[in-house]
Amino acid sequence: MSDEHHPTPGPRDGNDVAAERVGALRGSSAVGVQRSFWVYAGALVVLLLGVVTVVSFVSASSDNARIERMKDHGIAVAVTVTDCVGNLGGSGSNGAGATCRGRSQVGATTFHEVIGSLSAFSPPGAVVRGVADPARPSTVELASAVAAARPSDGVYLAPGLLALRFVVLAGGYVRLARRSSARDRAARASASE
Repeated sequence: MSDEHHPTPGPRDGNDVAAERVGALRGSSAVGVQRSFWVYAGALVVLLLGVVTVVSFVSASSDNARIERMKDHGIAVAVTVTDCVGNLGGSGSNGAGATCRGRSQVGATTFHEVIGSLSAFSPPGAVVRGVADPARPSTVELASAVAAARPSDGVYLAPGLLALRFVVLAGGYVRLARRSSARDRAARASASE
């Protein structure tokens, strides 16, 4: 027999009961978030970053393809300016160019659309030279802007940085998920013993 003294639980005194009542008046106790919530939240963040990365690459490729398509196969059109609206700068106190709409005709179809790259105010009725996108004839750019445009590998810089961030984040997530899974298995094994 050992000399250790184990206190026996005695009757609860009034202070314990009062402390429980005060705690109940302050609201319920905080509930912790399950570890599985963070695993799923992390997976969602990684998935969203992956989707944004893919969309960024597709957008950059589409822009370069559109430039090449309009330079090589663009349809020359005469665009009649129908109206121009002035744009205001960020603070609203200074002008920031204009957005002009125009009428163009490709084949038997007439289009009324924004004239791309025309940022200077043009009076209604003015005729400008434009190039229509053969894949989407309603998209018209100024001929001078199409002639000056060049496909660029620089448009892949931002998507490339997003892809690098995705790889790092996904790798970190996989490591954390594996560590969490190993902890869960160890906890289950010790509980079953």
